[in-house]
Amino acid sequence: MHTYKKLGIGFIFFGVLLIVAMYFIADGGAFLFTALLGLMAIFFGAFQLMIMANAPTSKTSSKTKARKTRR
Repeated sequence: MHTYKKLGIGFIFFGVLLIVAMYFIADGGAFLFTALLGLMAIFFGAFQLMIMANAPTSKTSSKTKARKTRR
C-alpha cells in the first residue's frame, strides 16, 4: 500500500477515534477543542488520499536499465 494511502487512512481513523472517545470522556469546551482536532485530522487524511489519487506513477522500463548496465 502506498505511503500516502496509509497515512490518509490512519489520520481518518485517528480523527474518528478521537471524536468518539472524547464524546464520552470530555465535556464542554474540551470536547469542542478535541472535536475540532479530530476534524482537522480527518480532513488531513482526506487530503493525503487526494494526493495519492493524483500522484503520477513513475515506472522505469527494464530495457532502460539493461542499456545503462551494458555501457
